[in-house]
Amino acid sequence: MTASRWLLLLGSTRGSDERIHAALCELRTLGEATLRAPIQHGPGSRNARRNYFNALVEFGFDGDAEELVAALKAIEMRLGRDRDSDEVAIDIDVLAREVDGVWRADAHAIEKHEFEQVHAITLLRAAGIEIDSAPY
Repeated sequence: MTASRWLLLLGSTRGSDERIHAALCELRTLGEATLRAPIQHGPGSRNARRNYFNALVEFGFDGDAEELVAALKAIEMRLGRDRDSDEVAIDIDVLAREVDGVWRADAHAIEKHEFEQVHAITLLRAAGIEIDSAPY
């Protein structure tokens, strides 16, 4: 089976980009993970009073979408994600999947309006990546 290519958005409100790098290390135990743009730091799109470190990662993974999401949630838990806390130790979201050489949007990312968020737009532009809005 050939690994599927995914675009992931990583975010953390911690005081440094250490959790982004830790998540990259965890991802690399499961497949090929490459930063597609420099890690960004700045106010969050949904809450401008909170600063985030954000990264765009291209990820090769041998499983399907459900297996990927389960693996990402497990990484989040290992790195201290607490969904009841205001602090975000690490958040890893699927943005898109490559289908026939085209990046196709993830339906959940569309529902969450990820492609309207300043940090996602900035990272995608920096990487020179365009996303087809038709879900994969």
